Amino acid sequence: MNTPAEFSRFPSHWDLLPFTNAIKDMTSGNVKIQKSEYFESGAIPIVDQGQSVFGGYTNDVNAICKADLPTIIFGDHTRVFKYLETQFALGADGAKVLEPIAKLDKRFLYHYLKQLRIESAGYSRHYKFLKESYVPVPPLTEQKRIAAILDKADAIRRKRKKAIQLADEFLRAVFLDIFGDPISNPMGWQVKPLNQLATVTTGNTPPRKEDKYYGDHIEWVKSDNINTPFHFLTKASEYLSIEGKQVARVVAQGSTLVTCIAGSFDCIGNAAYTNREVAFNQQINALTPLAGVSSWFLYALVLFSKKHIQSASTNSMKGMVSKGKMEGIPMICPPLSLQQRFQDAFVRYLSLSEKLNRSSDVSNDVFNSLSQRAFSGQL
Repeated sequence: MNTPAEFSRFPSHWDLLPFTNAIKDMTSGNVKIQKSEYFESGAIPIVDQGQSVFGGYTNDVNAICKADLPTIIFGDHTRVFKYLETQFALGADGAKVLEPIAKLDKRFLYHYLKQLRIESAGYSRHYKFLKESYVPVPPLTEQKRIAAILDKADAIRRKRKKAIQLADEFLRAVFLDIFGDPISNPMGWQVKPLNQLATVTTGNTPPRKEDKYYGDHIEWVKSDNINTPFHFLTKASEYLSIEGKQVARVVAQGSTLVTCIAGSFDCIGNAAYTNREVAFNQQINALTPLAGVSSWFLYALVLFSKKHIQSASTNSMKGMVSKGKMEGIPMICPPLSLQQRFQDAFVRYLSLSEKLNRSSDVSNDVFNSLSQRAFSGQL
């Protein structure tokens, strides 16, 4: 967190206040709604500490938060900040309502808080760390000028993100247009157990006591490399040696890796495409397409059948889909000509997605640079 010494570079006419002299926690006294009481739709959105702006809905008008709008919400466990301009209700766990008590423009304050580096303490409460920080208080006109600049840069950044989201939605729309819903199968495609579409392989862990198995020869992928928003595996943090590769489970480019054991049930069925040869651990099942099955079709089929895969999991909070269960999951099997038609669309999508991601990276860099300059008095 920041300290007064870090603000020595700020203009001398900026005030600097301890967090508790600048901001007050206004959470107390508001109704808090348990997650089990969330509705999928309703009159009043519920704001909790999750990544999404809204976690659910309620129809209880008595639950409307008493905050003065607009207001700022802080996720005590997640460290997520949100800016709310419309009425909402509070989720039960970890959402803090923050209100400035100093002369602070709320948009300026929101941008400032979002750029703070609050170290993760796991699933612990982080407000205690936030309270140790300090808040710069420039003249109000300067705050509004800075907020306006950052708002514009943030709007560009969000548009790039929205474009990527729309591209992902387009991919799903193309799949559904060609094949229909893969679970309800409205087009009446032939249905086969998954092991007739792909070879299913469960990963493993080479014995840890044998140092010779670990090195820098081949990536050893874990579920963390799958449970991401990306279609491709992210880079592994651990590698195996040549000897390690001999005792590991390895798949070539073109396979689909699926999380089959996870601490969170929501992660079961997450998938990623292998664009390189990798080894992988026992939390993962690899699906290598058989002859007559497009690798990109197989990946998309798994991607859009996540709930279908989860239904084969054990009924526990953590969840597990064994190799045997995975092999027996019924899946549609359309003609290869249609699979290849979808593959062509997927390849075009990937090219567009790559351009959009590069553009998004640039807009993120611009925003982060402006934010850094703004809160060091250089904007």
